[in-house]
Amino acid sequence: MIQKERLIQQFIELTGYDAPPKSERAIADRVIALLRQMGFTVSEDDAGAAIGGDCGNVYARLPGSLDLPPLLLCAHFDSVEPCRGKVAKIGSDNVIRSDGRTVLGADDLSGMAAILEAVRSIQDDGRAHRPIELFFSVAEELHLLGSSHMEPGRLTAKEAYILDTDGAPGLGIMRAPGHIGLVFDIHGKASHAGMAPEKGVSAITAAAKGIAAMRLGRIDDETTANIGRIEGGGETNVVAETCRVTAECRSLNQNALNAQADDMCSCMEQAAAAMGATVEIQRQTRYYPYTLDVNSPVVARFIKACETMDLPCRLQSGGGGSDNNVLVRHGIMGMVLSCGMMQIHSCREEISICDLANMAKLVETLLDLP
Repeated sequence: MIQKERLIQQFIELTGYDAPPKSERAIADRVIALLRQMGFTVSEDDAGAAIGGDCGNVYARLPGSLDLPPLLLCAHFDSVEPCRGKVAKIGSDNVIRSDGRTVLGADDLSGMAAILEAVRSIQDDGRAHRPIELFFSVAEELHLLGSSHMEPGRLTAKEAYILDTDGAPGLGIMRAPGHIGLVFDIHGKASHAGMAPEKGVSAITAAAKGIAAMRLGRIDDETTANIGRIEGGGETNVVAETCRVTAECRSLNQNALNAQADDMCSCMEQAAAAMGATVEIQRQTRYYPYTLDVNSPVVARFIKACETMDLPCRLQSGGGGSDNNVLVRHGIMGMVLSCGMMQIHSCREEISICDLANMAKLVETLLDLP
């Protein structure tokens, strides 16, 4: 049986660790110790060294007594900034929030706490269970940087549930977008802005014209694009010689994703050329889109688990990436599940105790089903 108080205390303990991307060592060491106490065999890869972090991705396996294939459960250690010095508080409304100075860390420690409690509950009851595998990643918030360096050979499971999206339990993501990151370095020509502006070429102006020509925001039902940062120039009496623009695009359709990135690059190249500036472009596909088959076992099991718990089941498309974008490319059929976190990536982040407990129960139910 799920022990709500134990679950709450585990969640609050985990949120007490500072774990920005690439700095997950302390929380990983604590979780590794807990997993070993629970009987898991635990290993860690070299992703930390590859990405300049202090910790690798963690893999764990618990043998089962049922002749069923293993099921993989996933969450990530890191939280977006500001996440240092987090203090979780339980409100009179039974909602857990931070003190308002930082994020809470429910993204994604609610998923991790739910996984730990679900396994403990099964062990407490002495129930027979299938083999259980875990994958806890690092630097997920940096466009899946940690899992992009995972070692899939450490896993044997071919089906997975990734606890890493917002909303009340009962939501399963059927489609998720791919992502292309763009960096534009525009080079103009410096000149005195008051005495000889006509002799200069403003990299900032070229960048602005390139951005103005782009399609941004919601492009269509499958595709989005955004400018993240603009930086460059210096004193106001100097025509800006350099400017850097960072951007991204996402799409549920790979062809549309490539086309959107092509268009953004073309807009910046044309704007720069028209002003006599040049542009260097860094373009990187961070991850690829995927679509689940509604008849796949992971979907059918999830629907059955929701029915068992009398949870409203919602199957939707998602707008963000997750470690599942990497897992599916390694032949692991995964499904991203909501785990109760709300208003993520903000200092207003919160999770209700009811949703946290329901998520733990849902994981337990998934493990019980064939």
